[in-house]
Amino acid sequence: MQLFRRHPRATGARCGQSLVEFAFLTPVLLLILLGTIDLGRLYANYVDLKHAARDGAGYGLLKPTDTAGMKSRVLAAGVPVNTTPTADCIGTCTTVGGTGTVVVSATSTFSPITLGFFTWMGVPGSVTLTAIAQMRVLS
Repeated sequence: MQLFRRHPRATGARCGQSLVEFAFLTPVLLLILLGTIDLGRLYANYVDLKHAARDGAGYGLLKPTDTAGMKSRVLAAGVPVNTTPTADCIGTCTTVGGTGTVVVSATSTFSPITLGFFTWMGVPGSVTLTAIAQMRVLS
């Protein structure tokens, strides 16, 4: 008694059809997977930049004239390596009862893995991320 019988047409050229289909779809599936990972990395970098800018602005609330201190707080907050911070105080920040605002921004360039495949088509190979935090000076 034979439990499994092969279909008479499942011989020869039809045996490799699924392998050929898998070979065609594998690059597309990998591109989707890498794109998803890149989006996650991009979002994580933006969240890090936003938190660092808030941390620098929080430092600037108490010391609004110390722009170097605000920038160092941004860089110490765990931002990506190529981050450029800027800090400024707009308005009257040094007088008691002033209406100054501390503005801290952090800019970084993100280079995704997936877009590297499309640079030959004219797609840019990097994305610029910018996070800005504004807080009113406590005086």
